[in-house]
Parts: sequence; structure tokens; C-alpha cells
Amino acid sequence: MVDFPGYSLSGAVASFFFILLTMKQSVDFRVIGPAHPILARVGEDAQLTCQLLPKRTAVHMEVRWYRWEPSADVLFVYRDGAEVTEMQTEDYRGRVQWVEDDLAEGTVALKMYNIRPSDDGQYWCSFQEGNSRGETSLLIKVAGLGSAPHIHMEGSEEGEIQLVCTAEGWFPEPQVYWEDIRGQKLLTFSEYHIQDEDGLFYVEATLMVRNAPAEAVSCFIHNPILNEEKGSVISIPEKLQNELASLKVIGPSQPLLVRVGEDIQLTCYLSPKANAQSMEVRWVRSHRYPAVYVYMDGDHVSKEQMAEYKGRTALVTDALSEGRLTLHIRNTSISDDGQYRCLFEKDGVYQESSLDLKVVGLGSSPQITMEELKDGEMQLMCSSEGWFPQPRVQWRDMEGMTVPSFSEVLTQGSHGLFHVETFLLVPNSSVVNLTCSISNPLLGEEKMATFSSSDFRKTSSWKILFIFGLLLLATVGLIKRKSCRNVNVTLDPNAAPRELNISEGKKNETHRLSCNQTSHRNVSVCSMLRVRGLTSGRW
Repeated sequence: MVDFPGYSLSGAVASFFFILLTMKQSVDFRVIGPAHPILARVGEDAQLTCQLLPKRTAVHMEVRWYRWEPSADVLFVYRDGAEVTEMQTEDYRGRVQWVEDDLAEGTVALKMYNIRPSDDGQYWCSFQEGNSRGETSLLIKVAGLGSAPHIHMEGSEEGEIQLVCTAEGWFPEPQVYWEDIRGQKLLTFSEYHIQDEDGLFYVEATLMVRNAPAEAVSCFIHNPILNEEKGSVISIPEKLQNELASLKVIGPSQPLLVRVGEDIQLTCYLSPKANAQSMEVRWVRSHRYPAVYVYMDGDHVSKEQMAEYKGRTALVTDALSEGRLTLHIRNTSISDDGQYRCLFEKDGVYQESSLDLKVVGLGSSPQITMEELKDGEMQLMCSSEGWFPQPRVQWRDMEGMTVPSFSEVLTQGSHGLFHVETFLLVPNSSVVNLTCSISNPLLGEEKMATFSSSDFRKTSSWKILFIFGLLLLATVGLIKRKSCRNVNVTLDPNAAPRELNISEGKKNETHRLSCNQTSHRNVSVCSMLRVRGLTSGRW
């Protein structure tokens, strides 16, 4: 007996019971399916079958086809001799059909139309009668034989020729390779694969050819499931090399700057001038597909456009007959920042020019806030948002000298713009004037805010005096209220103000008390009261 590390008898028993529970088979019958995966081509139909053993009628049983769970991803449910449509998943509505192959013998089939890459994977066929239930799984292998490869030729520096092989519509991910005229494999310079919205693969492989002789080079795309491939061959005649040398694409020599939210125009043109109306013109980023914009056969090819540029681009073709094209991009965002390539195609040969687009954001004016710390220091925080690229942040003193910050925090929001917070510690005893400066390194522009500790002290003193004045007024008001409540004099409302004698110990002072009688309870409201030297007297 062989012992495996970490494996015990109790673990073996637990695993055995787990297998029994997950077999999902009834003791009364079992279900079998195809012994091998079902091969289905993209766009074609496939048929799924399963059968009861021992053979018996399934007319009164429930038959269910599903993918992951019996209650989810349901393809089809047959119950009481009819289809249960309300349980069917939306993706399969109208795409599957119940085939009563030999229901009396326990054999059922389901036909699936218009196979898609998303149909690739495992399926379950389930039978249930009362409390007895059995099921089996089967596998669909989806394969798509895409377009034949198309080879593009491009020139580069130092006499090199760049060959780019592209194809689309393949599934699963295909294999790409190059061969020379003798069938020898050539080393691929770069390779790029991407899945489109339908799940099909686009491939792009690049080969660099140095000092190319006038011979043929082939590109092959191979499907590993179907074991089929498609190939294309291109020759490199001398005339094409001469054409590469004669045709040039010219673009901006300097990076283009554009502020976030503004529009920008990217222009490139042929040199010497040539009519580009019948050419393919392609604006791309890293790869040819998906593209920023594609112009072909006199029209825009929208299906090849990147999703983030749809509805935001337009091609200005006023000077197309002279080989000049301008791409207009509206409402630029941070994601538009980077390199672009403009490609013109003529007779299967591409020439291109690249340019850099620099998207910039000038953020908000800085705000400085202060916090007093327990040890007598002040902590200043300068904050601003809406910057791109990463801004330069500085504290400067009265002489313009840089003051090192205590810490700095940079965060990027969902739109890619930077929010900055920089902190500075200042001794509370010092009188300082500090400036917080935030600048954009590409624009050469900055925004500033200034902090003065003397202004802070003036503000703080004024606040203290204001609070003290409020407290004093409240105290005087409270004394007046108590004084007025102790007065209980019955006055004639028509009588003139009179003098009252207020006695306290040995002192007698006469004061004029001006009062107006209220409407009830003989209580007077005093409008003016002058009392001096009272300590414990009575009215």
C-alpha cells in the first residue's frame, strides 16, 4: 500500500461518499451519452443525444437539458408530453428544438442551431421519474475556420521590410507561423490575438525581413481542433521595395497637446502628393484591429472600430485627392493619451507615420487648510484635483525657496485624473508666509495658494473677541431678565415715570426707573435701569 502525503483513511472515506453523492444517478436506471465530444462548427447546427439504460419508455418522465445547474442555464425541459418554455434561458430561445428520436425506447435528442463560440463546453442531460433521477454529461467542442490570412507589407528603416499577417473569425485561439519558399519556419517578430464581441479571434503576426531577396514568404493560420489551416503567400519583388522607398507618409513632427474634454485633429499626408481616394487608410493605436478609424472603398468601416471611439470620430476628406487626411476626435479623455499610427495602403503595401498625443488636465486651484497639533505645531494641508499627467507639487517660503513637504498623497480617480494632497509641519511660534504651488509639467502652467500664520492669528484673535462679546452680552441680558422679574409695582399707565428709592444697608441712592405696565399681572417691563453699588439689597 502506498501512502500519499496529507492523505488519510478518513479523507478517503469522505472522498468516497462525496463521489457517491455527486454521481447523480438513480438506482432504478442510468443515463449514457456520446462517448466522445461533439464537434460543432461556428454557424452550423449540432445534435445532442442521450439514452436510458436499461431501455425503457421516457414518455411520462421529465427530461431536462442544462449547462451548469438544473435550475439555471436551461436549454430545454420536457414534462408531461410537452415543452416547458418558461424555464428556458433567453440565450437558447428559438435556437433549440426537441427531437423525439425514440422516446418509447428512452432515447432523446436536442438540436441546437447556429452554433456560437459561447456554446463551447459541458452540458447535462437529466431524466426524472418520481424520486428516481439520473443524468449524464456531454461535451461540445466549437470550432471556427476563419478568413484566409492577408499579408501586408511595410517599409522600415535600414532597408528592413515588415510583413504583417492578419486574419479574423477563428475559434478557438489559432496558431500562426511563417515559412520561407523552402518550407523552413521563420521566427515571428511579434504576435497579437484578440476576441471580438462574438467570441471569435483576430490574429496579427509580424515578420521582419532584412536584405530580402526576390522570393516568396508564406503565413499560415492553423485551427488545433479541426486540424485545418489556411495560408497566404507574398513575394517581395524589387519593384515593391522601390515603391516602399518612393512612397512616404508624413505626420506631425512634435507631440500634440490637448486638454481634457476638448477636441483634437490628427493629420497625416502622402509625400509626394497622391490621390488616396481608392486607398485604405487606417488610424490605429498598438495594433491594426480594433482600430481608431478605418477608411476603405470610400467609406468608414465601423465594425473594425474600437468601442471607445465610436461616435467620437470623424474623417475630414476635403484634401483626400492630394493624399491628406485629418482625423477629428471629440471630447478627449485620459484614455486617448498615447501614440497613434496613420497607415496608407497601396497595392498591398502599407506605409505609415506615427505621432504622440499628449492629453493634459489643469486641475483646480489649491486649497490650504490648517490643523493645530498637540505639541504646538501646525499641520498645513494643500489639496487640489483634476490634474493630468501627475503634477509637480511644491511648498515655497517668502523668498521663493523650496520647503520640503512632510508627506504627499497622489490618487487617480475613475476618469484617470489626479487628486493631490501635500502636508507640511510648521512650528506654532514662527511667523511664516508659505505658498503651495501645483503645476502641469507639459503645459508649464501652475496654480498657487498662499498661507500666512499672522493672518491666522489675527483671525483667531478676532474670533476669540467675538465669542467673548457674545458671552458678555448673554451675561448682561441674564442680569436684566432677573432684575425685571423682581420688580412688582402697580403703575398707572397714564402716569409719568417716577423715582423709586432703593435701600441697601446704609446707602440710599435714588434712580430713575422708566417702566411700562404690561397688560396683566401688574408686571412692568423696564426699558432702562441704572444700578450702582448693589450687593444684597431688596426692592
